[in-house]
Amino acid sequence: MIQKYKQTAIDYKKNVAGKFMLVEGAKLRQRVEGEQLCVTRKIDGHMQCVCYDNGEVVMLNSNGRQVAEHLNCLDVFAKAVLTAGISQLVVAAELYLPARDGGRPRCGDVQRALADETLRDQLCLAPFDIVELNDEVWREHYAETHGKLRSIFKEEMVAPVQMQTASSHDEVQAIYDQWVEEEGAEGLVIHSESSMIWKVKPRHTIDAVIIGYTVGDRGVRDLMLAVRREDGCFQMFAHASGGLGDEDRNTLASRLATMHVESQYVLSDSRGIAYQMVRPEIVFEVSVIELVARGNDDKVRMNPLLRFEDGQGWLMEGMTPGVSALGLTFERERTDKTPNITDIRLSQLTDLCPFEQQEGCMAKMETSQLLDRRIFRKLSGGKVMLHKFLIWKTNKEATGRYPAYVFYHTDYSSGRKEMIKRDMAYSCDEVQIRDIMEHEITANIKKGWECLNC
Repeated sequence: MIQKYKQTAIDYKKNVAGKFMLVEGAKLRQRVEGEQLCVTRKIDGHMQCVCYDNGEVVMLNSNGRQVAEHLNCLDVFAKAVLTAGISQLVVAAELYLPARDGGRPRCGDVQRALADETLRDQLCLAPFDIVELNDEVWREHYAETHGKLRSIFKEEMVAPVQMQTASSHDEVQAIYDQWVEEEGAEGLVIHSESSMIWKVKPRHTIDAVIIGYTVGDRGVRDLMLAVRREDGCFQMFAHASGGLGDEDRNTLASRLATMHVESQYVLSDSRGIAYQMVRPEIVFEVSVIELVARGNDDKVRMNPLLRFEDGQGWLMEGMTPGVSALGLTFERERTDKTPNITDIRLSQLTDLCPFEQQEGCMAKMETSQLLDRRIFRKLSGGKVMLHKFLIWKTNKEATGRYPAYVFYHTDYSSGRKEMIKRDMAYSCDEVQIRDIMEHEITANIKKGWECLNC
């Protein structure tokens, strides 16, 4: 069963659910089109493909992997399909844990429930699309799709997502105002007579500090943003520059050019140019349409965790479960705020999108591999000076807690008060980490040095 439907689950996320058009709620009148609109309430859970085939049922995530079996909701699902006289069915559904406090379901609750025997059987399914029915690909208008789902699934534990039809922007706006603004739903999904599907969500504001940047022809090209945790560490969650005009870009580029610091953490933009890290001083209010704790690949989003130290710059603390931001726009600089744990607190993110735990983070660690090692020596007046440059491939990046590559530099001088100095850098790209090593060798190894292992 799993092998038979693995690719079906992967393809659905890639070709359908992964291509929903994200729209800000305030702009739905300008962006949503159509005359036969079906508006569904978006449920904040984990998308699954639930596959029924001649009495057997399996639930697969967007990676084609079975997340759980022996759930009550799967038994209810199988019984409903059997009762309907259907031999084969694949539906897309949200797996969610109903909220106890009258609020809405949260995606982070699903992983918690899967790991807790007392909560597993409370998990529910909300079917929202038909992929296959009786070994035929389903291609009907969404009104027919939802009608078919309602005719099959009638139990509370497995009930189709709530849906209303609309024929005008005013009707869609009224549904949005009621479900999202008044009742606190995560958002809407809107189907029309065309193949376009819209995901509509409200915009949220976040105060964050700039910790790095790259430049282009107009000044600042991208800005790296972070919030702060209770332990004082900074969690980087986004890099963007939407909403900034040319004057803002040039002004920021000039200001940031005076704030450069060293960094163990290295990240490149889409051009392969590394971000220049800066002192964490400038706070901006940004807005986002969506924060996601899992990507289209169904993997938990991991954020770099950094610590800033005067005189040392940015130190890498590791990777931690976090979010990525969609539809980010810079609104205004917050000169009234500083990058402390209150003004740019982490809870701004977790209140909107609870973080998830990295799956397999307790798995056995693979052994690191030494990729390159170069040692240089220089003797001068009885003093011994050594430079050692190393590159390690950690083989632990899949855990989400470690970078893929580490560069390590040891600088030893017997005649210096501080005889040993150390420096490190991290990267997810082998070419980049080797470039870092070559740059450091060029900067430190001049005339008179002997390579001991070249």
